Amino acid sequence: MTADETQTKRRRGGQKGNRNACKHGFYSTALNPAQESQLWNIAGLEGVDPEMALIRVKLQSCLQQDPGNRRLIREASRLIVKWYCENYGLDTITGSYLKTVVRDLLKTASMRHSAALQSSQKQMDSMSSLLG
Repeated sequence: MTADETQTKRRRGGQKGNRNACKHGFYSTALNPAQESQLWNIAGLEGVDPEMALIRVKLQSCLQQDPGNRRLIREASRLIVKWYCENYGLDTITGSYLKTVVRDLLKTASMRHSAALQSSQKQMDSMSSLLG
């Protein structure tokens, strides 16, 4: 028997057990228990609309995982502005301005979060070199 005969023939498409289609980012539908609790705290205690609270929770978790993700920043700013335009009847000029402001704020927050992560990583590296 050769090595080719002992291997099972792969079928076309995704193989059993692969997680290529698993969504874990901004557009994933599942929230972990901590995110769900945070969502209802924001909506209930702060009085934020549940739809906007969901965007806020998802944005926060995604920025923690990948702070430099520009696509995420564009999509989040688009969704936030779309929500405000629909709920408050903003015209296109105001909506465009709001989108620019929100995108700039998210970029700034992302850069600060990224810098904080790099700083904490450097501290961890220096501590581990001292200990090791």
